[in-house]
Amino acid sequence: MKKNSFVIVCACFLVFALLRYPQAMLEAGARSVTLWFNQVLPSLFPFMVACGLLLRMGAAEIVGEWLRPLMKPLFGLPGIAAFPFFLGIFSGYPLGAKITASLYEEKKITLLQAEHILTFCNNPGPLFLVGTVGAAFFQLPFWGYIFLISCFLGALASGILFRLFYSAKHSYDFIPYQKSPTSSITECLPQTIADSIDTITQIGGYIILFGVAVEAFHQTGIFHFLGHLFSFLPVSQEFLCGIWGGLLEMTNGTFLLSSAPDSLYLRLTASCMLVAFGGLSILCQTFGILRNVPIKKSRYIAAKICNCIFSGVFFFAMAPFLEKYVLKTVPTLNLLAETAFSFPIVYIKFSIFLFACALLFTLYQKR
Repeated sequence: MKKNSFVIVCACFLVFALLRYPQAMLEAGARSVTLWFNQVLPSLFPFMVACGLLLRMGAAEIVGEWLRPLMKPLFGLPGIAAFPFFLGIFSGYPLGAKITASLYEEKKITLLQAEHILTFCNNPGPLFLVGTVGAAFFQLPFWGYIFLISCFLGALASGILFRLFYSAKHSYDFIPYQKSPTSSITECLPQTIADSIDTITQIGGYIILFGVAVEAFHQTGIFHFLGHLFSFLPVSQEFLCGIWGGLLEMTNGTFLLSSAPDSLYLRLTASCMLVAFGGLSILCQTFGILRNVPIKKSRYIAAKICNCIFSGVFFFAMAPFLEKYVLKTVPTLNLLAETAFSFPIVYIKFSIFLFACALLFTLYQKR
């Protein structure tokens, strides 16, 4: 009943803001729709279709067989856990959770294994970190690459840490790999596209809802009130507004942090922690995708908090050293040069990974 009361209060607050500030809320909704249609849909939808095809055609099991020597000693998980982890890193929220849910629904992993995989597979992607946060917000793609490395290491650390809680429970609960007959492309493709459209539409709904909610908090002065409430902290009010906004929706929060007057490393570290956590919007998107997977949500939230802390620590430790090294090696850290030569490397590596999966699958089918 208390949970329902809180939801009712939030809904009433949103209705009040929509009626009280219609123009601002309309603009916020339009910005959210543009963000979803112009950036999220074209970048994430092809990844979802490609990953869905790989799953339905048996590539995940083949990759799992090859990566078992890495995943089992590192995380205490079957090799198939590498599939949602690496694809989640390369594609971003919430594809890691989506692939994990698909593996569980197809009975390729157990529930405890799915919970463990979710502690480290759902992470921000390189397109968002390098293109949006690094280049657009902080005016230097270099920071986006440090964010990407920090989030990757933070996810690894979280997965290894949570092995202490899960390995004893499912160490002997490995589902043996069995070669199953694969469907043809004409059967897989329509199912995969329909499933991907359903997921991407849900994501768009969450983006619009939380974009409007963040604007409602701005218009009603709640963010400024919280800023004054915590004014005793040695940070600016803009920094605090960025933190509150990021806890709701990470894109808005990191943008506010990028323009705050505080020290650069403080703003960067806080931004790294926000994107590693994801905010309430990403949590709701993830739980919506995992609606058919009865995981313990409190454990997932605890894992994301650990991921947030680890990523912030790694960034704070690495950033000064790497910045000095890059400035020493490359005298002029040109924005266009950085984007032109470094950014495609991520996608070249991902393309090689997909090609290797397809090659392995073809060779295995010929056996």
